[in-house]
Amino acid sequence: MRVKNIILGVIAVLLLSSCATEFKLANQFVSQSPDMMVAVYFPEEAKVTLVQDDDGTYTQVLDSLNQDMFLDIMYAAYADELWKYKVNVYIPDDPDAVQVDSTHWLVLLSQVEIQGLFTEYVDQLFDFTDEYAYNFSLNTVNVASWFDVNDGEWRPTLFDEYNLTDQFESHVTYSRQDGTQYHYNITPLKLEDVYDFAVFLGKRYAAFTYDYMMNRYVETGMVAKQQLPRFKLRWDPYEKLFSFQQEGEGFIELKTEN
Repeated sequence: MRVKNIILGVIAVLLLSSCATEFKLANQFVSQSPDMMVAVYFPEEAKVTLVQDDDGTYTQVLDSLNQDMFLDIMYAAYADELWKYKVNVYIPDDPDAVQVDSTHWLVLLSQVEIQGLFTEYVDQLFDFTDEYAYNFSLNTVNVASWFDVNDGEWRPTLFDEYNLTDQFESHVTYSRQDGTQYHYNITPLKLEDVYDFAVFLGKRYAAFTYDYMMNRYVETGMVAKQQLPRFKLRWDPYEKLFSFQQEGEGFIELKTEN
């Protein structure tokens, strides 16, 4: 038993040492953020498509979308959020000769696809004896984005997609007279919601960019010590706190096929 406790103690110390290394490197990255410069380029246009529903209808939420305005709003939100991380966004004097190194990044939003479609939502209700399912077709705006980042070398393409849908609410009431009654309300998407979505996405992409570069920095530092990171971190510039990155958070790194 004594030997087992010693082994468990050694493992715990090693795990804590590994975590300490990761947080130390992440702190170094954050402290260096004011020295970082990033040149950001967004595309001049997005690919906008409408996906036909099974009955041949299309969502009308994108009918009056100004894609230039959408991209401009998203760029402004992206740049503003990076400033919150104390990363300096700038416009190079010569866009064909951008400096790239560990403190000078080049970020290209190489492609944006905006789709208007209907998605099926199933609202499930459970009571003591039965299960009920109610199907709804919701207006949906799907935005998919591909980023390319260079900090001295081109990183794998980074991908993210996210859906904006009609606001859906439901609740159940019960009375002896009527029994269980199901109620729901759908607030349809409006064009201003789509532009607000551009703000949300810009901030989301900025956070993802920063966290991706921070975790790359941690990984590089740990590999130099012949270690590998056990997890990925997020940095909250508002609360000045680290948290663990959960599965599904952050950019998807697209692997190139050999």
